[in-house]
Amino acid sequence: MSTMTALSRAEFTLLGRNRVLLFNAIVMPLIVPIALLIVGSRGDGGLKDAGVASALEIFALFLLVLLVFYNMLSVYATRRDELVLKRLRTGESSDLQILLGPAIPSLVLTVALGLIVGAVVVAFGGPVPINVVLVAVALLGGAGLFAALALITSAFTRNAEAAQITSLPVILIAMVGSSALRGVLPDSFSRVVELTPMAAVSDLLNLGWFGTTTPGDASIGFAATFTEAGMPLLVMLAWIVGSLLIARTHFRWEPRS
Repeated sequence: MSTMTALSRAEFTLLGRNRVLLFNAIVMPLIVPIALLIVGSRGDGGLKDAGVASALEIFALFLLVLLVFYNMLSVYATRRDELVLKRLRTGESSDLQILLGPAIPSLVLTVALGLIVGAVVVAFGGPVPINVVLVAVALLGGAGLFAALALITSAFTRNAEAAQITSLPVILIAMVGSSALRGVLPDSFSRVVELTPMAAVSDLLNLGWFGTTTPGDASIGFAATFTEAGMPLLVMLAWIVGSLLIARTHFRWEPRS
């Protein structure tokens, strides 16, 4: 058994023992979107693109904020406070393996929950994704982005309890990036909001699923979605790279003295 496999298996076990985190990681990202899809499917016209888009955006928001960001922030803060990270560094594990270990459960669950929600959308008569590649990039890239944000935030988080406070700025920024809010903002503010993490995820998700960043508009087609995805992809990569560079110099391996 490799070191990476052992660390990932240990994190899965610990996640399963924490009922609160497990509920937030699995139930919360599913319950609201699926409820919206069920209610929407009972209408005379069946599921509308706008309704599906709202459900998918709520799913992505809950998934990335609760399952990835908050879960990993709590894990890093707790492991550091308990000196687990410090002890692991004295063993055979590399720094990269130590940091990736807590991320594996979140990435695996991201894929699993994404497949579940996708199957529910199609089962209730919703549209089939136009570009599955962009949908996967939106969710997995978003998971990597919010995992990187968790690394930064953990540098200012003493323990799991403090994560409830230090996580608020990232959660607020994520909520601001919703397409519903962008639709009512002035153009000048909307352009700024488009540079936030969740805005990039939402645009890629909508492009991949509906072939447009504004569900309800005509699809631009499979090939054109790759060109249209250029800007949100750049925003996502910029956040990931910038976050990792900051975390590289500010991440703490042991509690503050």
